[in-house]
Amino acid sequence: MATKRGAAAIAKDPKGSARIQWENWAPDGWFDEATFGEVAKSFESPDGVAVTLHSYRVRWDEAELDPRAVWFEDMVKATKSLSLPAIFIQGKEDGVTQPKMSKGVYAKFTGWFERILLQNVGHFPQREDPEAVGRELVVFFDGQR
Repeated sequence: MATKRGAAAIAKDPKGSARIQWENWAPDGWFDEATFGEVAKSFESPDGVAVTLHSYRVRWDEAELDPRAVWFEDMVKATKSLSLPAIFIQGKEDGVTQPKMSKGVYAKFTGWFERILLQNVGHFPQREDPEAVGRELVVFFDGQR
């Protein structure tokens, strides 16, 4: 999505590109055709491809940030650490951001922090194992940690 070739592939076949991502970024069998079909409807929107590409590209400084969001981006960049309590939930089978890459996330937090790696889950924890994510959130928000 960060290259012209990738953008062209997504523009040519947005649903097919999304399917490739879903199949490669998580373990086999985490979604069914009905689920994919419902989510893939978002690419039928006239601006669906542009919105998707812009979302990724702006993260990599490959696209202009909406001027209304510049103040927030500046604040995020200026923030060296956060003192709030936080959990970081990631799938052990994440095909995009490997778990070894998130080992140091805790260093951005001075408050209580827990990194939770879910077994047999890839890049989409909230979709692949919503029950586990929900349980972790309930425990977190109940202050049981």
